[in-house]
Amino acid sequence: MDLDVDVQEAFVNFLRGAGLNVTRARLAVLRALAELPRHFEAAQVWMALRSQVSPATVYRTLELLERAGLVRKVELGEAHAHYERTFGREDHGHLVCRSCGRVWEFSGGSARRVVEEAAIQNGFALSEVVIQGYGVCADCQAAGAKRV
Repeated sequence: MDLDVDVQEAFVNFLRGAGLNVTRARLAVLRALAELPRHFEAAQVWMALRSQVSPATVYRTLELLERAGLVRKVELGEAHAHYERTFGREDHGHLVCRSCGRVWEFSGGSARRVVEEAAIQNGFALSEVVIQGYGVCADCQAAGAKRV
């Protein structure tokens, strides 16, 4: 996946608007995200860029990308953080198997609308909708895994 020029421009504008420097390292982290799987860990970003940036730079840049709305931290049932790109992605939810850890994505359309309607009815200023389901996948059920 190639990084869209608009995505890089959005990040540059965010950094400048926040009074932060636009550095090669920060842009390298952003570009690396386009080559990573849908759900990734900070360690994967660092492994892809280890000759160019420090782990601290990766973590700080991921925080900035999250504030810029280009990355979202997602809970996938593990102790460490996972992330996903929000650019170039349609609205979706996740099903997470608590036995094997696999993640399935599904369209979040109708569930999102339910949350948005509830927010409107309650005068709630909604900023984000995250739809996730946890359980045991069909393969793990067939293998005898119990619901965790």
